[in-house]
Amino acid sequence: MSTIDRATTKVATWYVRRPCTCFVGCLFMMFALSGLSAGLGYMNLMTREDTWMILDGEMTQHYRAYRAARESVLEEFQADDADDDQDYDQERLFFFYKTDVEGTGTLFTPERLVSICEIEKTMLANNSLVKAVPTGDSVLGLFYGTAANPAMQSVPAARTIAGYDWSCQKLSQSDVDSVVDTMHTDLASKGPQSLYARFVDPNFRETKQTAYSRTFAELQVLKSDDEVKVMEPAFEKLGLAYGFLRSAFQGDEDRFVQSGDIRVRVTYTGINEIQKMALPDFGLSFFSVILVFGVSWVHMRSSFMASAALLMMILTLPIASLFYQGVFRIEYFEFLHILVVYLVLGIGADDVYVFKDTFCHVKKAEFPFAQPGRLTEDQEIRVLSLTFQRAGTAIFNTSFTTALAFASCSVSKAMPMRTCGWYAATCIVTLYVLTLIYYPPVVILWHRRLQSKRCCCPGLTERPTAVVPEGMSKEKKMDQEESSGLVERFFEKLYIPVMSKQVGGLRIYALFLALLLLAVAIQGVAFAMQLTPPRSEEVWFPGNHMLLSLQDFMTDNFYTPSSDNYAVVTIFLGIAGLDKTGIQVYDPGAFTGTAIYDDAFDLSTAEAQSALLGICDKVHNITCDLQGCDNSGYDQKTFLMQTSERTDACFLKDFQTWLNGPLPTGANFTAQLKNFRDNAVVGDYYGDVMKKEVDFKEDIGFIGGELKYVAIKFRSVMKKRLPFSIGTEVRDMLREWMDQQRGPLPSSLQSIKFHGNGEFQRYDMGEELINGLFSGIAIAMPVSFLVLLSSTRNMVVAIYAVLTVGSIVLCVLGFCKSAMDWDLGIGEAIAGVIVIGYSVDYVVHLAHMYCEAKHFGHETRDDRAKFAIRNMGSTIFAGALTTMLAGATMFMCFFYFFIKMALLICVTIMYSFLYSLIFFMAVLWLAGPEYNFGYLRLPKWCAGGSHKDDVAIVNKDVQESNTADAGKPAKAHELDEGLRTIQVP
Repeated sequence: MSTIDRATTKVATWYVRRPCTCFVGCLFMMFALSGLSAGLGYMNLMTREDTWMILDGEMTQHYRAYRAARESVLEEFQADDADDDQDYDQERLFFFYKTDVEGTGTLFTPERLVSICEIEKTMLANNSLVKAVPTGDSVLGLFYGTAANPAMQSVPAARTIAGYDWSCQKLSQSDVDSVVDTMHTDLASKGPQSLYARFVDPNFRETKQTAYSRTFAELQVLKSDDEVKVMEPAFEKLGLAYGFLRSAFQGDEDRFVQSGDIRVRVTYTGINEIQKMALPDFGLSFFSVILVFGVSWVHMRSSFMASAALLMMILTLPIASLFYQGVFRIEYFEFLHILVVYLVLGIGADDVYVFKDTFCHVKKAEFPFAQPGRLTEDQEIRVLSLTFQRAGTAIFNTSFTTALAFASCSVSKAMPMRTCGWYAATCIVTLYVLTLIYYPPVVILWHRRLQSKRCCCPGLTERPTAVVPEGMSKEKKMDQEESSGLVERFFEKLYIPVMSKQVGGLRIYALFLALLLLAVAIQGVAFAMQLTPPRSEEVWFPGNHMLLSLQDFMTDNFYTPSSDNYAVVTIFLGIAGLDKTGIQVYDPGAFTGTAIYDDAFDLSTAEAQSALLGICDKVHNITCDLQGCDNSGYDQKTFLMQTSERTDACFLKDFQTWLNGPLPTGANFTAQLKNFRDNAVVGDYYGDVMKKEVDFKEDIGFIGGELKYVAIKFRSVMKKRLPFSIGTEVRDMLREWMDQQRGPLPSSLQSIKFHGNGEFQRYDMGEELINGLFSGIAIAMPVSFLVLLSSTRNMVVAIYAVLTVGSIVLCVLGFCKSAMDWDLGIGEAIAGVIVIGYSVDYVVHLAHMYCEAKHFGHETRDDRAKFAIRNMGSTIFAGALTTMLAGATMFMCFFYFFIKMALLICVTIMYSFLYSLIFFMAVLWLAGPEYNFGYLRLPKWCAGGSHKDDVAIVNKDVQESNTADAGKPAKAHELDEGLRTIQVP
């Protein structure tokens, strides 16, 4: 007896002789660990800032280095404002208005202006949670507002809503027409540069009517545990509310809701929509649990086993979290980790199916007579020991490969991707361990008390022992076996005859199916190669969500969208880089890092000042004809936004104006510049377009009395949140321009850099997701091959299997392009990792069984293929069905991301099922290795004697082939231990 045999026999003896003790003990252990995990607060969804940023990305480092320097400057001024602002948050609010569904008529009527006023009053006037409105850019200001300078009251653009009493009186038609005429005249002469362009649609210039308008406000909001409370008056006015799987920001098909005689769309930054709606999506896993339970009950024919399996899967999540967060100290768990719930349900079901089915197969092979009764204790030990060896190996192969596929996320620099992969891998390993520790006593209790029942409660008495009277032939023994299920009959009566059908020595159906799926794989490769980075903004919400495609909406429906929708580019000098010491890996937003300053930076010389003024001038001459530059109405395609106000902010020019003379040099320059920074008023130099972006305290970086850095800014024509493929073109164009300017600069200004106030750093993440996907595939595929080679010990089968896995991955990625026209975005990158994990399982099972057949007396490819199907066919079918149903519940989720994941999981399982059972098996039937061909010859000390006694396990297909020799004496391996002379009572 080999070491493995002795070990598994010893463990099996413990379980067989003390099944109740082991079962209760395992339950207690799982509940105790789960309770400890819950008590420690693990698995709580976290919301942290900057978690997706790539700390090694160039633009990310530029942005964070500038932020770190700016924070150092602000520390000197923080004490004055801390008491006032510590209880308030700064939030942004948008109201968009529309006449009707079709967008006809005009909003500028006395009645509709009253309706707009009543809506805005809920947030800007009668809201106790709003402390102040520092910035209010309301369309109502044009009609109801008051100018700060009475002489400018006739100019609507000079009016502000700040002093309005919110009586919402109905204006006369002549008053409304007067404002409209003024707006039209200004717009006709100035075009996109008119200050009224952001309040009207593109047709206003020709028709003097606008179907769209908008209001923007920055609010100081009182901090509250209930972030929805501040918006409740507006929600109530608009008839909006949060519900199960429904957001208050969901409107009609056009993303607006009707309110009186107008339609309204609202956005507000104070509500974390992802965190708010993640919990209902998490709750949908309950429906997955019900579906998995139903399939498990049908497949295993026992509600007791199904319930026990489901309990194990559910408790796997907190137990794995105990190791993930408690032992490994990975302090991050967010809504992306919810996906792991569905993975655990699918993979966990596959594990228990393999274990239970292997137990039944071994029992039938070893003791085919035992059907209406139970085995003896010694026979149970024998069967459970062999089940540990066969099922343990099969489950290990799939668990190890799948866990490594998810662990390959370790190469990703995106922390949420990396941690999600680690948690998934931890859950898979936990499932494997629990299946081999907890599920054996479940199987023994089921076999002894419940095998012929479907109720969930074990009986008080054990089933009678099954024995066979002397002289009973093998044929009669086989007749007593329980009838096969529908799936087994399908494989036996249809699948095997079709796949093994020969015409002229050629298996024509197997050849046809193999060629057909090979053609599908080729088209999958063709379409997968067409995948590109995202051409549009990533979609997270349902189609009627008000936050969806907001930038495109404003571009399409306003003469000139609000300048706030365009990125501000910051050019800064004096900062050499970022010191990342102290940045928390799992909470990168908690500490920005420390700026590394350029010791050579010096702006006190005339040469440096002239060079910086030259950069300020050259910003006006940057041209851009890329898709990401929204400058179609400009005579010159400048990258700088063109309006009637200043759109560039050069502090050195402002300093020169403030001095009203030449710039000083040396120590006098530093002293005068500090005086300017402390006393100059931003509003004297900039209008609405740039006033909110300029802060002389931040832009002129004095730290400890020494000038450490400076920054110039400009409003670009690049819309915020551009998709990856479009935005990176603009970034690269600007990077090339910057490199050209750096050369002529003096040595004191060589640290010149730029950032897009967070816009460009998002593209670092996009690049990393794409690189991470291909890196993960590059790691997982060779690992899969090594695992397959190790489990099968056959080079030919391992090559066939890894080619099948590759075909599955490419077919799924090709499906994303051919059927859905998706790009390679965040969802697809995450799905790519899931695809690798799922696509391996079924192929590994069949490959392992095909090679395992050799040790059971099967030498030809036909016999080995039949052996694999008869042992694993129904198990794979049940596992695929369970995983698909578990994933399909995500079709009901709120987030479009989860709906996409549901589709990708179902498609992955479909391709994995088809390619493993049809393509892979067809290839094995056509050209699978026979006898010893392709097997690795391992040293005896390595191979061991694990298969020496396996010939004692005779699968039912061997038994059927031996019944033809019924007249011959039974072979030794067909006999059982002990006498079979007592009939079942």
